[in-house]
Amino acid sequence: MFADTKRSMLILALIGNLAGAFLLVTEDFGAWQDRDPFYGVSEGYVWWGSEKASPWAQLFILSLLVCHGFSAYVTVQRLGKGNTVASGMIQRGYQSSLAATALTLVFGVLFVVMVLDSDWWWFGGGFYGSLVGGIVASYALRVNQIKPNE
Repeated sequence: MFADTKRSMLILALIGNLAGAFLLVTEDFGAWQDRDPFYGVSEGYVWWGSEKASPWAQLFILSLLVCHGFSAYVTVQRLGKGNTVASGMIQRGYQSSLAATALTLVFGVLFVVMVLDSDWWWFGGGFYGSLVGGIVASYALRVNQIKPNE
């Protein structure tokens, strides 16, 4: 019974990491708009192909993708090889998913500081996907580390 719970948590961690990475690549991290007297509205988006936020957007998103990717890799290794994967590897996967969560929050704060003067700004699917995916993966990998007698 307990092994099934651990396997389910690993699958949940994998889903969280893959969803976070997928949304980072396909959706915007955040966006802003300003009133423009000549053009109506000027806007910008922070996403993988962002030109107005380049190169910082690409560096931030790439670092989040590396964190989610490593955590997903560790999870796949644990699912495929079972208990032969070292517990230290699971610990590093857990730390990687925690890093993805923390970096998403830090990059979110940096984004808000940069666009605070804009008329409108909002977080996009990339931000929420990475944040929720990191939280879910962190929780699932943390539960997976707990021994049956604890």
